[in-house]
Amino acid sequence: MNTEEQKEISEHFERMWQAGLTPWLSHRPEPLLKEFFASLKKDFGRVKLLDIGCGNGWISMIAAKEGHEAWGIDSSQAAIEEAKSRAKEVGLSDRTHFEVGNALDLTYKEKFFDSLVDRGLFHHVLPENRRKYLENVLRVLKEKSLIYLSVFSDKNSPGIGQLFTKKMVEKIFGDNFSVLSFREDLFPTEAPAHLLHFILQTKQPH
Repeated sequence: MNTEEQKEISEHFERMWQAGLTPWLSHRPEPLLKEFFASLKKDFGRVKLLDIGCGNGWISMIAAKEGHEAWGIDSSQAAIEEAKSRAKEVGLSDRTHFEVGNALDLTYKEKFFDSLVDRGLFHHVLPENRRKYLENVLRVLKEKSLIYLSVFSDKNSPGIGQLFTKKMVEKIFGDNFSVLSFREDLFPTEAPAHLLHFILQTKQPH
């Protein structure tokens, strides 16, 4: 596992958060995210949700407003401090839990979560660390959990992170997850990056 290079990526984003350089926050919530929360409400009611790479916690707070309990982790201390502050301001501290964390070393109990959100972290996980990522995610998820995943598409210019096609994501996740829904941003996009969005469900058993 190339921990040093992965650490450099985390340090890069910490510097960006500290400098207030967060272009990814200007990407509007996409329709599939609304579908994801509608599916959670219909199929599960209230859930425990893990938001990895949560940034300032905006998706965790959507979950909390929907009545769910959300745990958000990010490698950036600055991002976590902002998430805690924002949650307190809007009265959601009782249903959100933010802490510095590592998706490659999740500290939660086995099968603790009903659902998971990864909106923009996976494309920064190095290929040699993907197995570790999947092992950690699968360990903390209950059976038939729903996952929301967003990654950079191959329509982006090189240099912003790893780029994916729908088939590539299906190959990486296919042994453990089924694709329930898929949508990609319109192209060309006015957002800082063009994203692919998936709703996945864990296969049985995992």
